[in-house]
Amino acid sequence: MRRSGTATIEAVLEARGIGGAQVFIALLCGLAVLLDGISTLIIGYVAPQIAQSLHLGHEELGRAFGAGLFGLMIGGLSCSFLADYAGRRNLLILSTLIFGIFTLATAYAGSLQELIAWRFIGGLGLGGAMPTAITLTAEISPPRSRAAMVMMMFCGFPLGGALAGVLAVAVLPVFGWQGVFVASGIMALVLVPILFALLPESPVFLVNRRADPAKIAKVVGRIAPEAAGLAIIPPQGDEKRGAPIAALFKEGRGLGTLLLWVVYFTSLLDIFFLASWLPTVLHSGSPTSMVAIVATAMMEFGGLVGTIALGRLLGRFDTYLSLGVCYAGCTIMIALIGVTPADSGLIFAVLFLVGLFLIGGQSGLSALATTFYPTRCRATGVGWGFGMGRIGSIVGPVVGAQLVISHWSLPSMFLLAAGVTAIGTLAVILMYLARPRHIAAHDVEAAPLAGHGS
Repeated sequence: MRRSGTATIEAVLEARGIGGAQVFIALLCGLAVLLDGISTLIIGYVAPQIAQSLHLGHEELGRAFGAGLFGLMIGGLSCSFLADYAGRRNLLILSTLIFGIFTLATAYAGSLQELIAWRFIGGLGLGGAMPTAITLTAEISPPRSRAAMVMMMFCGFPLGGALAGVLAVAVLPVFGWQGVFVASGIMALVLVPILFALLPESPVFLVNRRADPAKIAKVVGRIAPEAAGLAIIPPQGDEKRGAPIAALFKEGRGLGTLLLWVVYFTSLLDIFFLASWLPTVLHSGSPTSMVAIVATAMMEFGGLVGTIALGRLLGRFDTYLSLGVCYAGCTIMIALIGVTPADSGLIFAVLFLVGLFLIGGQSGLSALATTFYPTRCRATGVGWGFGMGRIGSIVGPVVGAQLVISHWSLPSMFLLAAGVTAIGTLAVILMYLARPRHIAAHDVEAAPLAGHGS
């Protein structure tokens, strides 16, 4: 039945629930994030082979890690800011194109300088893809299901990290480390025309940017055909303008924003410290490099399971409580890495649990960020959270290089990493205590559908 009248896009999404179109869009975003995960983490799996081929020491390898992650930070800060002005769809497509091209180019790096350059430029695209995909997924989801949808989409990242290990095992013995980068780069480039043809713009973004009503109606009609005929209006409160960055600190969100940045920093520091150096440090105590690669991939598989499990728990338990438990468990598991023999089967179980708690917690943190910020600054809020986290992702591998060079024992090295996660756990607790009481769980004011059948 055709309807007439007005409604907010949030009310339309809430009345619709989760439909096939929204799941399909989330899957497209998930594919971009999956390839982001492969392209971001693949260098850690093949680091020993790159070092041998290009005659790099641990410090030089750390610089290559840091260059890519510095690009991730810049990309996350700038692309998410642009997404609040230029739109989510175009930024996600552009980000995927950039990291696809320069992941492929990395295969042809013949020196440390070229490796640093291609990883940095590719990192610009990788940094923009994740927050943009998270924001787009959040904005096609009903408010009550937003966190679950974001976490379902975020499964692509740990799955990509795990598949990076599978790719390394399959391709490395035959085509070398160069073949691994060629394969991952081509996969990203194949996805670009698919996203261009099938991915719509965020309807929430279009409404709040006062886009052409016909364009809004086309996107809304794809997601909620029953809303055809309704005039879509912005939610109450989202008419406020101003710099999106300043909005992160308004309406009682200032302290929470700072604490969110601390959690992002500590979480991504440990994720990238482990992803970058685990294959190298485990290889020193394992029979073969393949054992080290598979052990590292177990962390990503654990992250996939943790993301799925936490997505179910967030609908039943308090988000802050769930995240606090994740990071507390992660603190214990990371400390255990250093005292678990690298040549024993127990290391697989420990790393699986590390991924379950650490990467699962990271996915929950991203879901929390989408509900913490309103539409007008959501992409900026998520992007700046990731941007601050990317600082940690740079610090982690660089500090790891210094620890390896300084011949730190494995127990001491991983005890230090566990201490970082303990700080993140404390920040989650403080964020819960400092959360603004007047901001609703989903930070929306979705007006009811105003209209009638005709």
